[in-house]
Amino acid sequence: MAAPAPRRAALALAAAVALALGLRLAGLAWGLPNTPNADEPHLVNLAVSFGGGSLRPYALKYPTLWPYVLFASYGAYFLAWSAFGLRRGVADFVALYAWNPTGFYLIARALAAFFSLAGVWLIWKEEWEQDAAAWPWAALLLAFSPVLVELAHSAKPDCLMFFCICLGWRYALRAQREGQRADYWRSGVGFGLAMASQYTAAPACATLVIAHLASKKNPKFKYLLEGAAAAALALFLAAPFVLIDHARVLEGMRDMGALMALKPYRFPDMLRQVLANAFSFAGAGSIAGLAVLFGLAVLLRRDCRRAAALAGPVLIYLVVLARYHDGGWSRYLMGCFPGLALLAAEGLERARARLRRPWAGAALAVLALAPGIVLSAALDARMRLPDTRAQAAAWISAHVPQGATILLDLPHASPDLVMTREEVEELAARTAAAGSPRARIYRGMARAHPGGGYRLLRVQHTARDLSSGPKHVEASQADNPVAEISGGLSPLRAQGVAYVVTSSYGATRGTLPEAARFFDDLERDGRLLATFAPSEGVSDGPTLRVFQVK
Repeated sequence: MAAPAPRRAALALAAAVALALGLRLAGLAWGLPNTPNADEPHLVNLAVSFGGGSLRPYALKYPTLWPYVLFASYGAYFLAWSAFGLRRGVADFVALYAWNPTGFYLIARALAAFFSLAGVWLIWKEEWEQDAAAWPWAALLLAFSPVLVELAHSAKPDCLMFFCICLGWRYALRAQREGQRADYWRSGVGFGLAMASQYTAAPACATLVIAHLASKKNPKFKYLLEGAAAAALALFLAAPFVLIDHARVLEGMRDMGALMALKPYRFPDMLRQVLANAFSFAGAGSIAGLAVLFGLAVLLRRDCRRAAALAGPVLIYLVVLARYHDGGWSRYLMGCFPGLALLAAEGLERARARLRRPWAGAALAVLALAPGIVLSAALDARMRLPDTRAQAAAWISAHVPQGATILLDLPHASPDLVMTREEVEELAARTAAAGSPRARIYRGMARAHPGGGYRLLRVQHTARDLSSGPKHVEASQADNPVAEISGGLSPLRAQGVAYVVTSSYGATRGTLPEAARFFDDLERDGRLLATFAPSEGVSDGPTLRVFQVK
């Protein structure tokens, strides 16, 4: 006997939740103890730096809500790890982070996975209130979106921003339906916290404005003003130094403006990229993009006000991103993912109702969800493969003499090698003299040094190459031992470089054309000792080549 319909629905929902959770947890430790994501170290370093006694950030490249959340989590981690300070002290904790940071990154990634699913839950609540009998299409599309699944494996603020965005959208749509004052406050808090997570969430604030203008209850205008005040208050409480140190934020914006002047940009090309990202928000090959257009057509005939509340913020987001030089990144669209998913849900549910066949819902679910599930599972499979960076690190430790000077590329693109105690102490003294917060980390590294290691230099990159502000790049490289390579191998020999490790994720002839002489010298005068290249289904990561300098 077949299970009753409500029971089958509950089982299907439970299976979807388990699958969404599994996709986020599988491969969560990818790349560790290396840090294969370029932005993760900056955010985790910032969170750890608050342990020095001040919540004032040393950089405002990102707002501070996410580092504050991490800092609180690391405080709980310290209490558990140290038995409330009885077995180990803060200095030991700093040393743990310096030489074995895996636990710190896993905590951050686990939190990202949690917030990713918490945002999906908020959208499911919105669908339930709108039509309890309809399938939760929007929540399912977001649960299996490859963009969200990938970001749930990263110690970055995107998933926290997504949760806060979903909070803002949910209550903005309730305000549009019911016009309740409390919903304006809740929506404003959501969008304020989203901006305290990522500056790119700012365009999402238009959602509450459009929801107010499209409201069915003709609410008072002061409710909208109160919602805006709630957003400002939430932003200030969660990221106070964004406002207190607004001059630094403006300086950072000018710094990014200087970067944009270095990069090519054409509005039509960027608009096409942004539209392509929106069309494939649920995964390349999914019919969700078509369902968005169909859902908009359905709503324009049935409920123009809801159509405006959903489509208006999406259109604003698309235009804003198309005007931005880096707007082509899919993750920047997350501020309008709730609107895209809810529009697609309208289209998919209407299609299911029109087809009137028992198999119609299942067929639509496969066409809409399967591409995202397959792509997310493939991503997880890649993350669980052996990494070329770890393979290269093991080979170097076995074959390169301790104490040798090695030129590496960016940390996320290179093998993770131990730095000699002498170099660590030199960096501790240099960064302390410069007033850098990294001095504390270097001191912790020196105290708990495991012995041995190599003298490490890193390739000096340009702001254009790193897609980061010139001043930010300058400050970051001042804290690390970097070497300028455009002069070729001769200056590097003078610095004692005996080995070079190149990375396909770092400087190449294409990404750093001014270093052509370096690559020519390396091919001519360097002895290739080993190559570590990714292999389909066997290993992942960059192609690394280890050279000995003659």
